Amino acid sequence: MFITMKLHLKLLLIVFLLAGTRVQAQNKTPKLVVGIMVDQMRYDYLFRYYNQYGNDGFKKLLGQGFLAKNAHYNYVPTATGPGHASVYTGTTPANHGIIGNSWYVRAKKRSINCVEDSTVKTVGSASLEGSNSPQQLLATTIGDQLRLASNWRSKVVSVSVKNRGAILPAGRAGNAAYWFEYKTGNFITSNYYMDKLPGWVKKFNDQKLSDKFLAQDWKPLKPINQYRESANDDTPYERILTGKKKPTFPYEFSKLSKIYAKRGHQYRLVSGSPYGNTLVRSMGMAAIDNEKLGQGNETDMLALSFSSTDIAGHAYGPHSVEIEDIYLRLDREIAQLIKHLDKKVGKGNYVMFLTADHAVLNVPQYLKDNKIPGNYAPLGIYFSKLNEYLVKKYGVGKWVLSPGYQIFLNRKLIAERNISLEKMQADVARFLLQFEGIYKTYTANDLHRNNYTHGIAAIMQKGYNQKRSGDVFIALNPSWLPVGRVTKRSVRGTSHGSPYTYDTHVPVIFYGANIKKGTTVRKVTITDIAPTLAMMLNLQLPSAATGQPIHELFD
Repeated sequence: MFITMKLHLKLLLIVFLLAGTRVQAQNKTPKLVVGIMVDQMRYDYLFRYYNQYGNDGFKKLLGQGFLAKNAHYNYVPTATGPGHASVYTGTTPANHGIIGNSWYVRAKKRSINCVEDSTVKTVGSASLEGSNSPQQLLATTIGDQLRLASNWRSKVVSVSVKNRGAILPAGRAGNAAYWFEYKTGNFITSNYYMDKLPGWVKKFNDQKLSDKFLAQDWKPLKPINQYRESANDDTPYERILTGKKKPTFPYEFSKLSKIYAKRGHQYRLVSGSPYGNTLVRSMGMAAIDNEKLGQGNETDMLALSFSSTDIAGHAYGPHSVEIEDIYLRLDREIAQLIKHLDKKVGKGNYVMFLTADHAVLNVPQYLKDNKIPGNYAPLGIYFSKLNEYLVKKYGVGKWVLSPGYQIFLNRKLIAERNISLEKMQADVARFLLQFEGIYKTYTANDLHRNNYTHGIAAIMQKGYNQKRSGDVFIALNPSWLPVGRVTKRSVRGTSHGSPYTYDTHVPVIFYGANIKKGTTVRKVTITDIAPTLAMMLNLQLPSAATGQPIHELFD
């Protein structure tokens, strides 16, 4: 009896010790957070090209990580600036203030880029391409909270081809954001972050990788006949690069770069090809090595945004061989990054998430030709008719300051003529509904005074910022694309920005430290990513966070 009791006590002690070990492992904070944004990545790309991927990139993330299958953006516009800001702040443009890639500012009487800042200067070049900062961002990011919690000892570094893709993830308190300069093919920054480039960045730029890429051609990774998930290489749905007669492989950069160099645009060839992603991955690995990210006593963060998928995606569309090739090559870039992280930071010492800033519409002409709904809305013509209507009704004047998905009216002139702003907003909204392709219109007054809980109105409201947004908002029919006028060129390529699932549905994958393999089909939003990271890192939530932690990761 005594021996049995002793045995039971020993077993209980072992159980308690094992439970304590599990709790300790779960509470262990990762040494590095790696955020990967794939610009314009649709959810279906994970599985459409699955059989073509290797074993160490996307397949590893899916096989060993956690996948939210039904993850969406919950606002419009679905665009790069708002997307990056929303993922890292855990809230929508209504709160973080990045209401578009650019927007009209009445006080300045012009549109501004979401990261432009004339008070800062370029670092790493003599150009103006570095006059950018996160000054327009109104809320803190998960990186900002990491810096605050560590008493500024944690490092936050961000890299992208696009300036907004680097700056917004770094937040207001990031140590560094580096983006690609089209004039030189180098990575630059601004004096918002530092007064001079670190030696390792100069050394990276001195490799002249962009020039090396231009000296070679972009050829398909595999034989063309193996790209069975795409349309033919030569289709009428893709834009044709200057210097080429057809949108087909190979892309002879060694020849094309000479044509583009006449206008100083040769490095744009790099950014719209798989080589742009190689640059970002290489720069990210250099940052890990030289900044010792994840190798100190505090948790650090590295944000990488792969922009080439978007630049090429606009030109060639989702069913092109070019896009399939870019994703097969991106798969290899991610595999190299994971291998480097395992070596430098260690397996189980870092957590990675992968998502996209938006998805994309199939080329509408491709849909039309295959008897699927889709078309083009010539907004240039519609807005011209709108101007005629407003002049006829309210008198001569420039009533529309900036047209688009958000229409900015001339509030100063409206006030001077003693006209009701709300009435003109309503008149504009009603007038536009007559045009083919315009599905719904809302006024700023609608979005300000009502509380929408579902549907397009709720999605628009989450993208509406009372101080920054326009006066009238447009939603097109599903699978309709806005163009100035319908031309032979405008029906090639595609875009994004709508409230529909082809633009909102994106991958969300967590991988690495304390991440259990699994999936969920429960609808989550991308604003849930930052709160999830905050719980993992035991941080205060970003200041305006509205998302909720993905609870399946903690069950």
